[in-house]
Amino acid sequence: MAVSVETPRVSLPVWLESLLDQVGALFLAFLIALGLGAIIVVLYGRSPVEVYASMLRAATVAKDAPAYVLATATPLIFSALAISICFKGGLFNIGVEGQFLIGMATASWAALHLGFLPGPTLLVAVLLFAMLGGMAYAAVPALLKVKTGAHEVVTTIMMNGMATSLVFWALSGPLRFTFRPEGQNVDLRTDPFPKNARVPDLGHLFGFGPAPHLSWLFPLAVAAAVVVWFVVSRTRLGYEARAMGASAGSARAGGISIGGVQIKLFLISGALAGLVGMQQILADYGYFPKNYAAMLGFTGIAVAFLGQNNPIGIVFAAILWGMLARGESILQLETKMPREFVIILQGILILSVVITYQLAKRRLARRQVQRVAAEEAAQTALAGEEG
Repeated sequence: MAVSVETPRVSLPVWLESLLDQVGALFLAFLIALGLGAIIVVLYGRSPVEVYASMLRAATVAKDAPAYVLATATPLIFSALAISICFKGGLFNIGVEGQFLIGMATASWAALHLGFLPGPTLLVAVLLFAMLGGMAYAAVPALLKVKTGAHEVVTTIMMNGMATSLVFWALSGPLRFTFRPEGQNVDLRTDPFPKNARVPDLGHLFGFGPAPHLSWLFPLAVAAAVVVWFVVSRTRLGYEARAMGASAGSARAGGISIGGVQIKLFLISGALAGLVGMQQILADYGYFPKNYAAMLGFTGIAVAFLGQNNPIGIVFAAILWGMLARGESILQLETKMPREFVIILQGILILSVVITYQLAKRRLARRQVQRVAAEEAAQTALAGEEG
């Protein structure tokens, strides 16, 4: 007797279905964050429309606003990429904060002592020294992890504090300024870098002024995101990292060298971390100051989560973070809302994205199971008819 089988509905390709689910989850997360943020604004006695309009205007149509946003996003892209590539292998590099400080110190040394290099080769050398500094500092917790089993969270956090002390020592000694303008008090810092050691301005090509310091580091950060995506998605190291992140035991049983992969991931992460501070010393200041912007390493963790550890998603997450940061700068002046509101909104947004993405992944997994079950049922029915 023939068995009737219900023809399954035409479904979208898995990659397109996954993309639509992720976009929908992101849109839902925005709605949740904006809704909860609006409740906070109302409780504070202000108008949500006025507050959100002010933030949006400051980040989009105000003078040089896009340039400020992209310049703010630049170091966050490098920071989040450094964190995400380790996370792919189940590692938690909490030491980006220290690694980028060491990268700034080694890059400053190169800028001040390799001035004999001609033209743009000096800038290339400075960037390479920044990456080498970050890699060298990241190699320490990597080796401790592989050789002794020391947890990377503990060792990297401890090394963050050590990096702060090392940088203060360097600025007080080997990198201390030698030139003091007459009649001026110079804070603890290095000497100014040669002009060809600084990253050229990019904003003037789009009609922006020099104040935002939008430089060629932004396209370099985007290129780094593409490279990280390629490494994670299209190389053997990326496959081994993903296998190790899913199950270290299964990866070891499959012949993957766990220690080797961990060291490689940490070194790549350190190289990216070394570039985090280049926006400050090569675009903003032109020297290494004592009052550098800290916490970029920890902010990168939030941006990585917001971008769901996807290199391309991280670029957009960093830009969004830059928009919120730019909105924060004008919020209190125009709306009398405290700047802490933006910090709360950032936290709500991260939690919303994490929750909605997890729900979207579970929904996609259920549909894939149902699809496979339907295909197996159809094949069984067809075999029964032929029998």
